[in-house]
Amino acid sequence: MIALPDEAVAVVLSLHVPPANIAAFDRVLRELIDAARRKGRISGEVLRGPTGPSGRVYHVIYRFADEQSLRAWETSPERRALAARAESLATRAARNQLTGMEAWFDVPSGLSTPSRQRMAALTWIGIWPLVSITLWLVAPLYAKLPFLLRTALTSVLLVCAMTYVVMPLLARKAEPWLYGSSAPDRELRQGEGQG
Repeated sequence: MIALPDEAVAVVLSLHVPPANIAAFDRVLRELIDAARRKGRISGEVLRGPTGPSGRVYHVIYRFADEQSLRAWETSPERRALAARAESLATRAARNQLTGMEAWFDVPSGLSTPSRQRMAALTWIGIWPLVSITLWLVAPLYAKLPFLLRTALTSVLLVCAMTYVVMPLLARKAEPWLYGSSAPDRELRQGEGQG
């Protein structure tokens, strides 16, 4: 997928943390989340797998408004220092960067992928009311514009609303239904979610 310059970017970090390092890792993770919030992160969540004899797997998902904001965060000295501390407490780490709609449903490794029927149903649940409201309230405002311009404006409005507001909210709320018994415990930190 080609990322547009003004398109939100999601990053998924998967880290395996040994049992002895879990408490220290949680502290560093809180510091990282707080620091990222100050640098323009628009949402973030931590998915924790169950703790076992070999430790715990963490999936950290965060979104920035655009590639430039993400790069500013990732190149900051504060992030580098905190990330080095976090990575020193983990035995394995993987990073995946997603843009636009692919970030709605892509799942960290270790979780089952939602069925296409459920993903389609959830997308329809989000888009149907949005299209209805847009056609009822907004479309009449530019009824005198040429047809292609009207459809361009409507589609831009719908795509932005789905990407930045509707799907992140729906995917989070429908997580147990989407992933079933494979959904890990999830902790939403203070100030997380769309902001």
